[in-house]
Amino acid sequence: MIIRHEKVKAGIIGWGKNTLLLADLLTRYAKNIELVALSTSYDTGRDYAIRNLGIKHIFTHHKEMMDLHEIDAVIIAGPGEEHTEQIIDSLKAGYHTLYELPAALDIFNAIKIVDAVEHYPSQIAMGALSHRYVSKYIKIREKIQSGAIGNLIAIEVYVNQFRNNKILKTDSSIVRDMLLSQIDLVRWITGQEIISVSSNRVGEGINMTYAHFTASLEGGQSCTFTANRQSHQPHGSSIKIIGSDLEIYFRAPIETYEYAEISNGQLTPTSLDHDNKKEYMDILNAFLYTIQEKVKPNDTVKDIMSNTRTALAFEKCLGLYDPVEIDL
Repeated sequence: MIIRHEKVKAGIIGWGKNTLLLADLLTRYAKNIELVALSTSYDTGRDYAIRNLGIKHIFTHHKEMMDLHEIDAVIIAGPGEEHTEQIIDSLKAGYHTLYELPAALDIFNAIKIVDAVEHYPSQIAMGALSHRYVSKYIKIREKIQSGAIGNLIAIEVYVNQFRNNKILKTDSSIVRDMLLSQIDLVRWITGQEIISVSSNRVGEGINMTYAHFTASLEGGQSCTFTANRQSHQPHGSSIKIIGSDLEIYFRAPIETYEYAEISNGQLTPTSLDHDNKKEYMDILNAFLYTIQEKVKPNDTVKDIMSNTRTALAFEKCLGLYDPVEIDL
């Protein structure tokens, strides 16, 4: 696809906290990318976009945006169950596409996305996997795959999500909301697939719920994933990599930054007080770079299939005490 404008002109599909964050970044700080369209079924989202963001084109359904010849790229940030159709429609309309996870909720729809990506090779289809573009994670990956940590023994992943609900339920959403990026992170930094997973501890109560998973990699190494939703701890995550010669520990949330702008295609921080803003800046940088430099994104159709299969296995084993095998 040839960019029609000096700036990359983008549209966003969806409305919610993450969408508002993206829209705010793009309208307040972007120099090389301009948000010109938004599609949402929510009246509050459309009203906010008109009143506070000055977005030119507002739609109630994403298919209306597909006929807008003013845009070069689409950012999909709505409900996960709608992503498959929106990704395919965006690629078919000729737009570069950045999408939040999950790409698909089942294998059938994952295959449909893969077919569309392969059918429209001129368009970029990129998952919002910010860790693949963060220098700290890149260095961790290099240390593991170069053997600098010795033999990989185990990985421990912990994620906490702040929730102030009085009663929280342990269901498949704990995987979709909290572990999709972490699953991809483990696959990516190790260069291995997760081949089985079991959930040996789940629980729920007043102001908290949790799930603990034990998984195995192709090389026989153990991985543990712990997901907590609770009201007495802030949003955050950590990963510990245990090698025979070296251990690596990395903890988020990502630090707050004091300034931000997009210049020469790179979004740098400014006056940002939200932990997720740095994460979104990293992925927007990467998306801009792939469009402007005409390079392939870091994730492929193989990742769409593998991440979908693995997430489904995590969901399936919730409440079971036997391992769920994952077909490679």
